[in-house]
Parts: sequence; structure tokens; C-alpha cells
Amino acid sequence: MTYTIESAQNIFSGTQIPSPIPATIALFDQLSVDDRLAYLWYAYTEMGRTITPAAPGAARLQLAEGLLTQIKQMSPEEQTKVMRDLANRIDTPINRSYGFFSVNTKLAFWYELGELMKQGIVAPIPTGYQMSPGVKVVLEATQKLDPGQQITVLRNTVVDMGFDTSDLAPSSSRKSAEPVFERTEPITTNVKIEGINEPAVLQYVEAMNADNFAAAIALFTANGALQPPFQKPIVGHEAIAKYMREEAQGLNMMPKQGICEVQPDGSKQVKVTGVVQTPWFGVNVGMNIAWRFLIDPQGKIFFVAIDMLASPQELLNLRRM
Repeated sequence: MTYTIESAQNIFSGTQIPSPIPATIALFDQLSVDDRLAYLWYAYTEMGRTITPAAPGAARLQLAEGLLTQIKQMSPEEQTKVMRDLANRIDTPINRSYGFFSVNTKLAFWYELGELMKQGIVAPIPTGYQMSPGVKVVLEATQKLDPGQQITVLRNTVVDMGFDTSDLAPSSSRKSAEPVFERTEPITTNVKIEGINEPAVLQYVEAMNADNFAAAIALFTANGALQPPFQKPIVGHEAIAKYMREEAQGLNMMPKQGICEVQPDGSKQVKVTGVVQTPWFGVNVGMNIAWRFLIDPQGKIFFVAIDMLASPQELLNLRRM
């Protein structure tokens, strides 16, 4: 049996993705620059009881400290301009530096910026700003999401800000390395998933929960791929390792159950559902997740897609559709 990344993406095609998330992100993208900044202001401050990441560790803030120091030393007008430039994705030195941050560092940057706004050190939303109907709609849509879905929306509001340097000619500049996350809870070993005994899947979860990305990468074929939620597949060991280092540290994957279908050529299609906790939002917030694996006849991972589920009820939905 011949399979490709494109064909692998279609395994368990009935796995649902939550329509409220793309719709909410699309609403945010339609806002004006000042409305986007206002949304972040309300999300990080006024709506703190429902949408607030845990305070970032000092290590993550160190990576953004240089930019934050620059901003603190600016006039209120200059601070507002910097934030508008970030939202406008203009090519500026500050935006290029921000563009090199990992997603977690971008979240840390905006978290601290929100704290500085509350303290009056950084200019809040412009004086006299009146919340537009668009901002109200996006805020209301966000409030209706469960905490795990809110995480994804908040992530997407900041990830594309700044200036993307990835398409520029090679330079000595490199993406900021994500600091090592220090786990305080014992690492789960000997993972058990109801209905699943496929070694590659069990070892993948164990490796990820230990931040042992080298071990996780070793489970993939050379041309294997990982597809994060709402993103294109990331192909090859080097690219997958880069993604894991920048975005997967400190995750606590808690798969519950799964199904495995053996194909005529010996490959296996595996679907697992469960919950993932992120250090950004603590143990009280879990994202409902489905993992869709294609395991080749040699027992290597050719493809794994990570899907956010629309509701907790879908954790129990393992039908082949």
C-alpha cells in the first residue's frame, strides 16, 4: 500500500474539529488594529477570570525582557505605536525580534505587557477608546468557548504578530531557544491506553511527557510528519524537533482510549482521544484532543495529526467514519 502525507491526513476523516475556534479567529482577523489591541487588553485584564494564562516563569520572560525594557522606556505614544506596529506586522527592528520568539515566549510577552498596562507603566488602550461592536462580538464568542478552546484562540491572536523573518535570506539570526521547562510533578511512565497496545504510540506519549524530544523523533520515519491543530503538516525530523522544542515543552498528555485498525500491508491506523494540559494554563485546564497516527509496517510513525475536539463528548466518539 502506497501512502503519502496527503492520504494520511484523511485517516479517520470523521474526526471533528471545533468550528467555534476557526470562526472566532476569523472574527479577530477582521478587526481593526486598535480593536485587536483592545481585544487583547480585555482578554488579559478585564476578562482575567475566564481567559488568563498562568504567570510565565522567569526563564521565558528573560527572552522577551530586552523588548519589554525598551518599551517601558518609551513615551506612552511610542508604546502605543509599537503595539500597533506589532498588530500591523510592519517590518521594524522590534517586530523582527518578536518574530523570532517561540509561541510560548510571545504569550509571555503579551502577558507581561498586560501586567505593565495594569500597573500604568505601559500605555493601555488609547484614551477615549470605545469598544466597537466587533470587539464585543469576538469577546462574547471567546467567552462561550471552553478553557481549552480559549487557549487556542489566544495563541492564534499573538502568533502571527510582529514581522515574520522565515522567508528572508539566511542570516546569523536564529529563533530564540525555548528555556527548559522544569516539571514539578512526577513524569508518567508505562503509559496505558484502553484499546491500544501499539509500542510506537505508547512510547511517543511517554517521550513527550518527559520532554524527551530526541526519543519522540526517533519513533518517526525519516520523511514522517506531525500536524498540529489548525496547521499544515511539519515534515522531517529536523522540522518536527524544532516545533517540539519551541511549543511542546511541559505538556502533560493524558490519552484515555483508542482504536487501532490494521491495514492489508501491515500498516496501522490509530486514533486516540484524551486530554492535554499545558503549563501555561495549569492543571485545572485541559484541552480535549484526538491523535490520529499512521504507523508503517516497520512500526515507525509516518504521520500523526493532533486535533482539538469540539466537546468533551467527542472523547468517547471512536467510530470509524
